[in-house]
Amino acid sequence: MRHNKKAKARISILVALIFVLCMAGSAFAANPAATGNLVWKAGDQCSVNASALNFRTGPGMNYKVIKSYTRGSLMTIAEKSGDWYKVTAADGKAGYVFGRYLLTATEAPTPVKAAPSVTTSKAEVTAELQAKAVSGELIISAAASLTDAMNEMKGLYEKQNKNVKLTFNFGSSGALQQQIEQGAPADVFISAATKQMKALQDKKLIVDESCKNLLKNRLVLVGPKDSAKVKGFSTLKEASLIALGEPDSVPAGKYAKETLTKMGLWDAVKDKVVYAKDVRQVLAYVESGNVEVGMVYLTDAKISDKVQIISIAEENTHTPIVYPAAVVKASKNPEAAQSFVDFLSSDAAKDVFAKYGFSLVK
Repeated sequence: MRHNKKAKARISILVALIFVLCMAGSAFAANPAATGNLVWKAGDQCSVNASALNFRTGPGMNYKVIKSYTRGSLMTIAEKSGDWYKVTAADGKAGYVFGRYLLTATEAPTPVKAAPSVTTSKAEVTAELQAKAVSGELIISAAASLTDAMNEMKGLYEKQNKNVKLTFNFGSSGALQQQIEQGAPADVFISAATKQMKALQDKKLIVDESCKNLLKNRLVLVGPKDSAKVKGFSTLKEASLIALGEPDSVPAGKYAKETLTKMGLWDAVKDKVVYAKDVRQVLAYVESGNVEVGMVYLTDAKISDKVQIISIAEENTHTPIVYPAAVVKASKNPEAAQSFVDFLSSDAAKDVFAKYGFSLVK
């Protein structure tokens, strides 16, 4: 009898355990968010979980951006295409978005004091999504010519993402490329040329699908505000010293050498060139009067009240000046890094870039 009682007790415990596990499994399966692999069907309601989420014409980063939506914007799922979803926003616009940056509205908990029949409000959903916002520290390795624009961008982004702290590492694109290759910490890379970005992509150090051409710039010849010895490229040979970025590591220097070569001036002036570690050092040399002229970006010339623009180089004299941005594959916080890259295409970011003279890649 004693053995029968023990056997019955064991069976009872086993049945109870099986029941608990079945209930837990059902609850887990019922909540796709618990699996870490959100899958929605047509008609599901979702919300943006990024500072700026781009609507594209097709399911991929290579498709054109239609519009950007901010965190908390509500979306309705239409169909799935790989990791992308076709959705319709509250304003009626339809497009494709990357599923990683959507959260299902059902993830927002019902307030404890609410009556069972009361549904969760949009404001409560938004608050919950904001609580799940990206967080941590990001190191942004950016071309020196972006210094002023990025410093202003920092305040805007951190205001929208209170749990994220941005730290900038400014320098020549070539030097930043080498740092990333050598394992220096970086979450996002913004280059002043496609050459350095492609080099990192070829070495599998960049998240390819995150890479986008962000900005354009112009190359200008500048001189000290109170000096007018050189009137333009036609009288450049009269200068005693000319400041340029190092062509092998500074994109502005590479563009400058291409322009002077195209104009047939390089051989005549190359012995007068003083090389700088980045474009901001070129600007400093001109501002101090240590050189008579220098070649910098239009955006650099605009932020200085100590130099004058003598001439703007024709765009057909050099490689197109394009600034690509991407997430570094070794980033310890890739979700926040992608959020920042997406933010750079937002309306708020576009206003800052325009303020400092950058043109946006369309």
